[in-house]
Amino acid sequence: MFAIFFLGAAEAQDKEAVEITAQSILARVDRIMQYPTGELQGRIKHIFPDGNSFTVDFKGKITRNDFLFHFSSITRGESLKVLYTMAGEDIWVYNIHALKLFHKMGVDKYDLLASTNFSFIDLSSSDYQSNYNARITGRTVIKGVDCYRLYLEPLYPESMYGALTMYVSVEKYHPLRIDFHDRDKVIFKFMTLAKIMENGDKTVPLRYDMLNIKDGTVTILSFLKFEENIKYQSEIFRPEKLGE
Repeated sequence: MFAIFFLGAAEAQDKEAVEITAQSILARVDRIMQYPTGELQGRIKHIFPDGNSFTVDFKGKITRNDFLFHFSSITRGESLKVLYTMAGEDIWVYNIHALKLFHKMGVDKYDLLASTNFSFIDLSSSDYQSNYNARITGRTVIKGVDCYRLYLEPLYPESMYGALTMYVSVEKYHPLRIDFHDRDKVIFKFMTLAKIMENGDKTVPLRYDMLNIKDGTVTILSFLKFEENIKYQSEIFRPEKLGE
């Protein structure tokens, strides 16, 4: 039976020190942050400093290496289809209202998704281990949880993130917080893993909160429903099919 947790002081803190490398920590983080295969449904709520907000709903069709998301809202209906192939490394966006297909490459991957604090690459689920060099810079405590602090530097020059600082729980390797640095190495937004679901050794993130430090906006991304063991025809993950 699944157990749901809001992350905080609930994590155990008496784990014995072990020999571990930054890259092996990232490998565990990547496994946790992968989407479960099947179908998922979720909601994005973007909140402005004055309390106003808007909401975007999404559905995802997920296989091991390909993810297809449909985004919609009450005011605009279905507006975007976003296709991730090659385990999130390749990104295609179809604007339904404009009837245009865009291949997000290089810096375009960092465009904001539906005017929220999440960029297209933030939802790609592409491996941190494959895209960053990492080193452990110490230990700290986040919300009462003992954490490794990792500093990640991008492997590719087109990255709009100059670096990431990641705080990963020592006990279960949950990525509790990720700070995003711009190219001048200044933190401009951060994401927290606010809620998870656990079943034995399996951890599924249920909620991410992304705060933009510059404008004070917060985007809450929640996964509301999962249906596993659903199979899809491979052709729905072809970019040329997005306009159909």
